[in-house]
Amino acid sequence: MAQALLISDHEILNDIYALNLKVYVDTTITIKSNPEEALQLLELNPSFDIVISLSKIQDKDVASLVLQKLKEIDSESPLVVIGEKSSVSNTQDVVTLPANFNIQNFVQTVAKILGITAKDMMSKQVPDYYPIPIKMFNNFIKTPCDVFYKVSKSAVNSEFIKILEPGDVVAGKVKPYLEKGVKTLYIPSDFRLKFVNSASLSVLDQLDNKDLTPEEKIDITEQGFEVVAQTLSLEGKVSEAVVDISKKCIENVNMAAKGVPKLKSLLASMVANKTGFLYMHSIMATYVSNHIIKEISWGAAEHADKVSFVLFFHDLFLTPIFAKYPHFRSEEELVFSDELNEKEKEVVVNHARLAAEAVKSFPKCPMGADAIILQHHGMTSGVGFAIEFKDDVSPLAKVIIISEAFVSQIISAKEKGTFDKAAIITELREKFTRHTYKKIIDCLETISL
Repeated sequence: MAQALLISDHEILNDIYALNLKVYVDTTITIKSNPEEALQLLELNPSFDIVISLSKIQDKDVASLVLQKLKEIDSESPLVVIGEKSSVSNTQDVVTLPANFNIQNFVQTVAKILGITAKDMMSKQVPDYYPIPIKMFNNFIKTPCDVFYKVSKSAVNSEFIKILEPGDVVAGKVKPYLEKGVKTLYIPSDFRLKFVNSASLSVLDQLDNKDLTPEEKIDITEQGFEVVAQTLSLEGKVSEAVVDISKKCIENVNMAAKGVPKLKSLLASMVANKTGFLYMHSIMATYVSNHIIKEISWGAAEHADKVSFVLFFHDLFLTPIFAKYPHFRSEEELVFSDELNEKEKEVVVNHARLAAEAVKSFPKCPMGADAIILQHHGMTSGVGFAIEFKDDVSPLAKVIIISEAFVSQIISAKEKGTFDKAAIITELREKFTRHTYKKIIDCLETISL
């Protein structure tokens, strides 16, 4: 097993790099956030198979110091520099990678240095079972493939029990699991694309049904939401089916957001309907955003339409992950959890960028919608999550940031059994200190709970 030294003070990057190196290139990684400690370790162990360093840490040219140390101790360890801020970046003495979360590029580069082939890596990447949100099975009268229920025996040991075989009637056998609160069932991974395509055709037919009640519209729209999410996760692009389903889903989302007089009523309806967390969050954030846009001085109807589009797509790449880990309530929790594998964490960190890239191919995509999706966590790159929310994102991105923060507090309050709008607004003002964000928060004073 290869040994790597990573010199970095970036916690998320450290977690992701460590997992990827372990799983794909069978490499154990030692992490040092303090450059001086890293240099001391190199003195003791000059034979690391590879050394990886951020170009700078707190304005210190760490990569240059590491390269100098490697030469002093006559180490043959290759040095990979992350970022171009060092004086040695892009020189012939080092391998330089961009300072982003392009994990595929990172893994391929390290594998090449260590002499590990693509065939070696691919042999570990495909799980036997693929997670499918349980409500998607409502689209079938009979199951097209084997269906499994996951029983977790421990944190690292699970058993998949077959509950349906091809041709079995779905309704009676899936309903008990739905009533127990099960969010996810599993199918053979090789069947995942055919399954999602079949579900797409069924959802399109149901979305056209004019006789559905409001509650039924919310339910079938969630199934459409799940189909689009699964299709994007599998194909990574907007297909014709995604376009058709998305347009009808967004229409239904707007009707739901505009047709409910109070936020608590909308939340209660969705909880009663056992709605998934991401879909619930998206619908409620649409409701809150619509209210803000009506109240703020520069708001217009076209802004509301654009925000509805953004909120439908912005978290879709996270849907399979939240379905697999339904007990989590935020992206940050997912990133720092040991339950997720390295590929899943990569998606979490990059989900805004992935969604922004996907919608660029959407016919008649609202102007600037991709930029808003890119910025919806306060990061202009679409990678990671802002700690300090600055003014370098668009006004509508700020509306979404505040709406989602408000909705998260409302859902948390619902789970605790109490609502205190004034306290929630006060907490938001403490978190978002810039004037432009506070003007948006002011609009929440008049929202009906």
